[in-house]
Amino acid sequence: MRTLFLMSALLFTVAVTAQAQHDTTVTQPPQETAPMQAKHDNAAAQQNVGEPSPSSASTETAPAVATGPRTILENSAAGGDNPYDPLLEPPPLPKGPTTLIGGIVTSVDRVRNYLTVKPFGRGHKIKVVVDERSQIYRNGVPTTILGIQRGDRVYVDTMLDRDKVLARNVRVLTETGMAEVRGQVIGVNPAKGTIHVRDQLSARQVTFAVSGATRYSASKGAATAADVQPGSLVDVQFAPRKDNRDVAEEITVLAKPGDNYIFSGVVTNLDMRTNSLFLDNESDDRSYELHFSPAALSSRHALRVGQQVTARAVFDGKQYQASNIHIDKAKAGPAQESKSQ
Repeated sequence: MRTLFLMSALLFTVAVTAQAQHDTTVTQPPQETAPMQAKHDNAAAQQNVGEPSPSSASTETAPAVATGPRTILENSAAGGDNPYDPLLEPPPLPKGPTTLIGGIVTSVDRVRNYLTVKPFGRGHKIKVVVDERSQIYRNGVPTTILGIQRGDRVYVDTMLDRDKVLARNVRVLTETGMAEVRGQVIGVNPAKGTIHVRDQLSARQVTFAVSGATRYSASKGAATAADVQPGSLVDVQFAPRKDNRDVAEEITVLAKPGDNYIFSGVVTNLDMRTNSLFLDNESDDRSYELHFSPAALSSRHALRVGQQVTARAVFDGKQYQASNIHIDKAKAGPAQESKSQ
């Protein structure tokens, strides 16, 4: 009986030991996690101190392959901070000077995005391209090419874009406003009530209609319609109209043939070969070209740029002819003062 009891106890001990070993095997992986992590940390530390291993090298290259999606700007250094994208952005404006063209719109092509402008005067029609770079205003309000109508009066800042004329700015004016033209009268038609003026800036002929409401004045005082004659220099204030029949609101006669004038100011330019000079007149702050004969000067070599002079001249319908030029030695212009210093 004792032997049987010992054998039973031995079998029970073996069973308990086997069950304990089974439980230890199941729970072993969680217990070994910390040592494995420490081993991995030791390997990383060895790699940082300059002891790389083949396994650590392969671990280094793995993150470069496993990275997520990212945006790469190619050639960003050469293209700048904001490189031009030809697929998503309009091309930049061409470099070069701009030319102002004023005229009447004769046609608008909204499919091919261009408009045809007939310049004021006798200029040829010009085809102007309009794209997303163009700024369009109608009476000061931003709009698109849909806001341009045939017959509108427009002023266009144009640029040469390869073989095309590009509109940088288009200003459509439909509201009645005042405009100004200064030039010489080249013709008068009392029957039709019109005058023809050659614009001083563009050298083109501009036709104005006059009426009983047109006001007349002169730089020397009062004036009448009779003072507006061929050869007269005039300044015309007019109201633009769509029908290209501009109505003169006020006409100022600056000079008419046969009138005498006195100019006083500083000589800004002198050409002894053509016997002419430019003078900044003090009374109206304008520059005038005077022609003179050698007899008008007391000394041909006494006249210099920068001198203060007083000249008496007559307007002959083409130019001012000075009959007497007096050099004021008590006053000297800025150019003469700097030269003497």
